[in-house]
Amino acid sequence: MKKFFNYKVKELINIFSKNNFKCYVVGGAIRNYLVNIKVCEVDLCTNAHPKHIKSIFKKHIDIGERFGCIKIYFKGDWFEITTLRIEKDYLDFRHANHIEFIDSPQIDSLRRDFTINSIYYDGNKLIDPNSGIHDIKNKLIRLIGDHNVRFKEDPLRMLRCIRFKSKLNFNIEFKTLLALKHDFNLITKLSNQKILEEFKKILNDSNFIKSIHLLNSLNFFSLIINENIKLFDIYSLISSLNDFHIKLFCILYFHSNIQDNLIFHVLKNNFTINKKNLNEVKKIHSYIKIFKNDKIFIKKMVQKESYKTSLNIILILSNYIDKNISKKFYKLLWGYEPLKFKHIAINTQNFVKNKKDVIKYNNYLITLLHIKPSLNKYKTLKHLINNFKP
Repeated sequence: MKKFFNYKVKELINIFSKNNFKCYVVGGAIRNYLVNIKVCEVDLCTNAHPKHIKSIFKKHIDIGERFGCIKIYFKGDWFEITTLRIEKDYLDFRHANHIEFIDSPQIDSLRRDFTINSIYYDGNKLIDPNSGIHDIKNKLIRLIGDHNVRFKEDPLRMLRCIRFKSKLNFNIEFKTLLALKHDFNLITKLSNQKILEEFKKILNDSNFIKSIHLLNSLNFFSLIINENIKLFDIYSLISSLNDFHIKLFCILYFHSNIQDNLIFHVLKNNFTINKKNLNEVKKIHSYIKIFKNDKIFIKKMVQKESYKTSLNIILILSNYIDKNISKKFYKLLWGYEPLKFKHIAINTQNFVKNKKDVIKYNNYLITLLHIKPSLNKYKTLKHLINNFKP
């Protein structure tokens, strides 16, 4: 576990220890480390009360002192640290009315959502009160505590459950899944902002299609849009787009029974898509309507639109309407067919003949990352770029 920490985290644990307090790394950082996902943020918890945390670290921000949450500044970085606690009496489907600070990570773990998020590290060993390591090994998402009440306490846990399924490619444990289906209507108690934050994260994960399938079976879109909406043919969803608003447009336009004239209204009002992104979606929609698989269509689009917009349009058209359109697009822009995987060992000079525009070549490599994820190898692309001589 020592490789997981940078020196600052270890020093923080030692500082609390010198002040006669315990400090633990907890939650997503431990989970991600155990499943070999890059750890970006480290959450800490302690048996020190907020007032003691603030006395130890002079530079701090109160982000929820009543709940024991303090943000501390240490050697150039901010760390969120929370006092171990018990929570009871959830009154607003989100926050506990009763908070009691405690000393025990084992008891603190009972307020957390899933076993995989309730593993602690004290600087020397893992503390796993709810068998989270076992569930990680078995790729299972399991609720902690009474399945009949945990989602009712905080419905956001249901969307987090689906997000972890998407992020980790785990299965949802049977009783947890039953509770999810039984209580899912309660997501309407959440703010649109909270729902969208989780939904965006779900769409950004590589396994999002399975999660969209589950959301559809739970009537997610009907609940959010307040219309009787069902998705179909979900496993043919486009996966090569990066932008949330465009991916969402494709879901509604190609995979739902919603009327065309309602799509832009839904994007704006139910999913709070801003004016700039909404205009981009309308532009893409207009090209879909007038699509013709010929060079004239592509030339007009390329001349009028940015490279990014043109690429998104071509990706959508090739996925849903005519898969051969992408070949014409790349051939028109660069004069040669897209690379195949077998070409990876060929010297760059052999397939980039008479190409004088380095920008176009670099754009080609960017395109390659979108349409051929199997070629997304840093060293290979670096080699290609370094050996390219116009």
